[in-house]
Amino acid sequence: MNPKPAISLLLLSFLFVNCKNESIKPDNKRLEKPKVENIKIKKPASKIADENFEDFLKDFSRDSLFQISRVKFPLKVKEIDLESMEEIKENKSGFKERTISKSEYTKLDFTYPKDALTRELDRYSQKNILKNNLMNVEIRGIDNGIYSDFYFEKINGKWFLKSWKEQST
Repeated sequence: MNPKPAISLLLLSFLFVNCKNESIKPDNKRLEKPKVENIKIKKPASKIADENFEDFLKDFSRDSLFQISRVKFPLKVKEIDLESMEEIKENKSGFKERTISKSEYTKLDFTYPKDALTRELDRYSQKNILKNNLMNVEIRGIDNGIYSDFYFEKINGKWFLKSWKEQST
């Protein structure tokens, strides 16, 4: 007698005898629906949700691709209208508004050098003022006419450049 068919027959009968179809028994506990417990999984805090403005501003100044991704286009900018005194008389605010598209945009740098207040030319200060989810970056020159405000807004945990007002003379 060949041992292969005998081993196969023995194995098949072992499986047949030991396998039970428990799903058809009505009193079987395996048919009960498993209890689902309320398990609260604590998600790690998202870095973006708590994006620090100073860290954002460093990345914004350093990386031009990141900067473009964090500007709300079309960008509305207010500037002093020095071209025509007639327009200033008509427009009591003295500002003209222009819109900057993505293709017209040039990179901004908010890196604040250590010697900004002590240098001989183009001295200025830079201050960040937070109000709710808005950040105003004030750049003020010292005896040189530099006067700019850049407005950033936090949207879904991310900072975006929203607009600016250029009052430098």
